[in-house]
Amino acid sequence: MSNSFGVRHRFLSRPVFSLLLLGALAAATILLPSHQQPLAGPLYGGTLTTAHEIDASGFDAIKGRSLISAGRTAANLIMEKLFERDEKGKLIPVLGLSATASEDGTTWTVKLRRGVHFHDGTPFNADAVVHHWQRLLDPKNRYRHRILLRPIQSVEKSGDDEVRFQLNHPWLPFTDALSSPGGYTAFIPSPAAVDQDIQNRSPVGTGPFVFKEWKSGDRIVATKNPAYWRPGKPYLDQVVMRVITDHESRYAALVSGQVDVMVTDRPAHVEKLSKNPNFTKVVLRFRGAGILALNNTKPPLDDVRVRRALALAWDQKKYIQASFKNILPYTETWFGDALECQDVNYREPNLEKAKALITAYGKPVELEYIHSATNRGREAGVILQQMMKPIGVAVHPVPLDFPGIMKQLFSKQYDISSWVIPGAYDMGPITMAQLHSKSPWNVSRYTNGEVDALLGRLQAATDPEARKRAMCDIARKTNADAPFLYLFGRQYYLFAGKHVHHLPQPAPGVEGRPLTEIWIDK
Repeated sequence: MSNSFGVRHRFLSRPVFSLLLLGALAAATILLPSHQQPLAGPLYGGTLTTAHEIDASGFDAIKGRSLISAGRTAANLIMEKLFERDEKGKLIPVLGLSATASEDGTTWTVKLRRGVHFHDGTPFNADAVVHHWQRLLDPKNRYRHRILLRPIQSVEKSGDDEVRFQLNHPWLPFTDALSSPGGYTAFIPSPAAVDQDIQNRSPVGTGPFVFKEWKSGDRIVATKNPAYWRPGKPYLDQVVMRVITDHESRYAALVSGQVDVMVTDRPAHVEKLSKNPNFTKVVLRFRGAGILALNNTKPPLDDVRVRRALALAWDQKKYIQASFKNILPYTETWFGDALECQDVNYREPNLEKAKALITAYGKPVELEYIHSATNRGREAGVILQQMMKPIGVAVHPVPLDFPGIMKQLFSKQYDISSWVIPGAYDMGPITMAQLHSKSPWNVSRYTNGEVDALLGRLQAATDPEARKRAMCDIARKTNADAPFLYLFGRQYYLFAGKHVHHLPQPAPGVEGRPLTEIWIDK
C-alpha cells in the first residue's frame, strides 16, 4: 500500500480506526458585518497579541517541563518539525522531504530539506537532527517524554541530508513522533544553542519567527524571521504572547482590543463572544480528557473499593452543567473521536452502591484535593466536596500554582489532583504513557498486570483491528479499577478579532499549530 511519499509495504497501512480521527478538525464560524467586505489577499506587517493562562516552562527538551499554553504557541512560531499533518492526517513536508520505511517496517529513512539555517546561522542538516534525537533517546538525559518513543532504538546520519531511524519492531505511530506540535519531541532546535545551554530560555529554531524576549509571568515576544526559507512568509512583523492568568482579565483584554486572540472554556465568555459580531469563533475539539487523578498508592485510595465509591458518587454530567454550562463534551474514555468502544464499564452515579463500598472499607475517608489557584479550580473543589459528602467522604480543596501541582503529582505527595490526559493523532503512545505501571507519566501510579500486557500488545500490533480491540479492552479494565475520574472531554473555543485572518485549523488529534499564515488588517 502506498503512502503519501510513495512508500509501499504492509506496515504503512493506516489503521482502520484512525480513519475515525476526523472530529478534532476545528470548525471556524466567520460572521462579517454587512459593511465589511472580504479583503483581496494577505497584508504584510503588524503585531498579533495572544492571551494565555499559563506561562512557558522552558524550550529545552531535557530541561523544560512541558509545552503548554504560551510555551506551545511560542515553540510553534520559533521552531519547526520535520513534518506537519493535514486535515486528513497526511504528512506534509517541512524540514523533512520524505519518510520511507523498509520492507519489514523497522527502518525509516528521512530525507531532509537543503539550504535551511537556524536563526543563529547554524546549518540545518543531518547532524542537527541526529544531535536532537540522540539527546532525546539517551537514557542518561532522562527525557520526560521518552516513554512515548521506546520502540525507537537509534537514529544515525546516512548522508548530509538524510537520517535513518532504527526501530525495535514495526510501529504504526512512528510518524507521529516526527510531526506532533504538542511536545518537545518533533521540534528541531539549533544544536549550537543546545550546546551553549541557552535553548531553554532563549530558543533558537528555523521557524518563521525569531525569539526576542521572555519576561516570566508577563509575555514572550517573537519577531519576523527576515531570512525564513519559505518565500513571502510570515505576514506578521511580530507576535506577543501575553500571560494573563485570570479568566476575566483575559476576556476584558480581548474585548478592549489589548489582545487579538484568546482561547477559553468559560461559558459566560463563550456565550457573549459567540454573539458578538466583532469576533471570529473557532471550536477546537481535542482528544484526551480532563481527569481527577487518584493516587492509587496512598491510603485510602490504594483500596479499589474506595476508588470505585468515588466513581459512583461522581456525576460528570452535573459537573459539566454546573461549571461549564454544557459547552464541554461528556466522555467515558480518553480517546475522544479516535475510536468508539462498546460498553467500557463506565460507572453511572449511584450513591447507594457508593455508600455500601465505603461501609465495606470500614474506615473514615478524608482526602485532600489539589487544584489550580483559579476560579475554575475552586469551582471543581466545591463541586467535588458536595458530591462526596453524601457518601461520607470528606474532601479538602487546596489551591496551588501549576509548578506546585506538577511537583506534588510526580512526587506522589497528593490524594486527588486535577490533570489532563493529552490528545494525539494516534492515541496508542499516550495510552501507554498514562497507564503502564512503570511509566513516569502514570501520575495515578495505577498498576494492573493485565493492562500492562495489553499495552505491550498495543505497542507491537501492526493490525489495525487488533490495536482497536486492545485499546477498548484497556479502557474497560481501567474504568473498572477507577484510577481516575473523568471531568470532561476536551474542547476549547478560540476567539479572534475580525481583523485577524486565516486562523490555523488543527489537524485531527493535533494540539498547537504555527501562525505562519495569519495576517491582520488592523
